[in-house]
Amino acid sequence: MTKTSLACAAMTLSACAQAAGADRTGQSIAPLFEKGRYLSVETYAARPQVHGTDIWGQSTGEVASDHAQWGFAYKQDITPQTSLLLMMTRPFGVDIAYGRQHSRLFGGTQARISTYELMSALRYEWSERWAMHGGLRLQRSEGHMALGGLAFGALNGYRVNFDPSIEPGYLLGMSYERPEMALRIAGTYYSAIKHQVSTQENLQAGTTTTHSTSPQSFNLDVQTGITPSTLLFGQIRWSDWAQLQLRPQAFAAATQGSSLTDLQSSTTYTLGLCQKFGPQWSGFVALVYDKKSSKNPLSPLRPSNGRTGYTVGVSYQNAHIKVTPWISYQRLGATDISTNGMPMAHFEHGAAKAAGLKLGYYF
Repeated sequence: MTKTSLACAAMTLSACAQAAGADRTGQSIAPLFEKGRYLSVETYAARPQVHGTDIWGQSTGEVASDHAQWGFAYKQDITPQTSLLLMMTRPFGVDIAYGRQHSRLFGGTQARISTYELMSALRYEWSERWAMHGGLRLQRSEGHMALGGLAFGALNGYRVNFDPSIEPGYLLGMSYERPEMALRIAGTYYSAIKHQVSTQENLQAGTTTTHSTSPQSFNLDVQTGITPSTLLFGQIRWSDWAQLQLRPQAFAAATQGSSLTDLQSSTTYTLGLCQKFGPQWSGFVALVYDKKSSKNPLSPLRPSNGRTGYTVGVSYQNAHIKVTPWISYQRLGATDISTNGMPMAHFEHGAAKAAGLKLGYYF
């Protein structure tokens, strides 16, 4: 199995990240397994289509905003057994907005949250087959939220701003490889990152502190050669989104300690196939599945439930350059939303379309 086939599989796992959800990258460390000195830049643009109808028959309009992502990675061998990886990514994000011209129940509700993460990791091979990797992460998080519409009662018009917060975390993992079979099994744990965020609410003057936790997660990546030109790969990713609770002081006082967020832990499954077409060309296809939550209705800031999707792409590679364009389509599950436990709007199945490009350079 050649390096070209392995490369397209690594790209696919990143491409399958949820284009319409909070997990934007899947936190892949695939560049750490590249050979030699390697630099990559990647970007993608996503266009979700998520809309519903409230109990008064009014449309919510499109509530999930288009967004773009980017990231870069640099990998270098320090010794024959030790490698260094530096990465900058935007792992998590939320872009939800209900237009005021649509539903009177939810118009004006919005959430904008973004994170940036700088990561440094080392990989040490203590034998031909076994290795361990670990490193430090520095995460910056910020955002704002607003509750709008009659569904929120006395909290209609509530606004909160979360100032930028920078906090550290870590990652730790192991891998097993058999190059003659193109077999690799790698597990990576990402720690939770606890933020103490300076917060301003329009319900009270001054600045308070809100405690927030970026979720811990675990990735299990597996790939194996089927034929000399065909690679089967997959991933199981668990994310503890239930850890993310936002209870600004004034909001919590008005709601008996409720959180602005309504998330549950999730497991994402990815399965794909990579096929080599020639000395420099290969292609890949991958399927992704998120199980639908049993909870219903959900928060207005979470207007979809579960997803299935696919990603297809091609990869061109020569001695120094690798170019990988891809496209993705994801079908988002239907759900009801509410502010009081009783369904107040229904969202049919939505969709998210994305297209991306990754450029790699070996030197």
